[in-house]
Amino acid sequence: MTKGKELTGLMACTQKRLEDTARVLHHQGKQLDSISRGLDKMESDLDVADRLLTELESPSWWPFSFKLWKIPSETKPKWDASMASSKAFGKEGIVIKIPAVISQKTESHVKPGRLTVLVSGLEIQNSDSLLMHRFEREEVDDIKVHTPYEISIRQRFIGKPDIAYRLISAKMPEVIPILEMQFSKKIEFLEDALMLRSTRTSPLAEKGYSVWHAASGLMDHAMHCEPSSGSQEGRPLQLQTSEPLISEGDSQELRQILRKLKDLALDAETELERQDEALDGITAAVDRTTLTIDKHNRRVKKLT
Repeated sequence: MTKGKELTGLMACTQKRLEDTARVLHHQGKQLDSISRGLDKMESDLDVADRLLTELESPSWWPFSFKLWKIPSETKPKWDASMASSKAFGKEGIVIKIPAVISQKTESHVKPGRLTVLVSGLEIQNSDSLLMHRFEREEVDDIKVHTPYEISIRQRFIGKPDIAYRLISAKMPEVIPILEMQFSKKIEFLEDALMLRSTRTSPLAEKGYSVWHAASGLMDHAMHCEPSSGSQEGRPLQLQTSEPLISEGDSQELRQILRKLKDLALDAETELERQDEALDGITAAVDRTTLTIDKHNRRVKKLT
């Protein structure tokens, strides 16, 4: 067996092991993503539980409740809510406002209106600038991006119907990146909307170029080894130059294997970095969820 065949066999074995490792890493990444989604769903459920516990702790019918003197926001007339929201615009700050076609979950027809993204939440208004609904930032349970021009916003409840709106707008691509920053744990991109997320070229590829260039240079040097100008040994030198260490075919195969190894190594490193960040996020989410559950358990014991 020639040296080239031996090198090719070793490199092929290395490539197979690295491919197996990449598959295991990919499967592990899917499991971590599933855990993150489960924790986000749990945090949303705990937010709903917090709102319900607050209502149970201070019901509106209780004579010593401070809520007795407050008008529920749902019973206020729409024009009053619209005036209040327009006064609050200057304080809260409008991030962006776009026209949109709006439909509610319980309604089959659509109507024109507008979506306003505020620092503290979201507002949906009709064509007459009357407030239809205001989502506070902590009240939004999930945002689904169906297409680059269509989203749905939902606030979940226990024991009564959810509040959900579906919005379509030609300017929605301008809003989606802002929503992704404000509601990073609650936004979900469906299959038709994945085109919004353009994959960024990893800077690790630039680092790998020098390694690939060096390896290619070494193989070229091994193949085209020229005799030195001062040698005059004749036949032994001719035998050495006529039999290269690596043949042309082996060299091409080694180049392909090296290229695959480089890509696999860079992908594995990128995936490991992503999983490290995911593990940090999972650890923080578990700590927050544990504290919230303990707090809710104490509140429930006081109510019983």
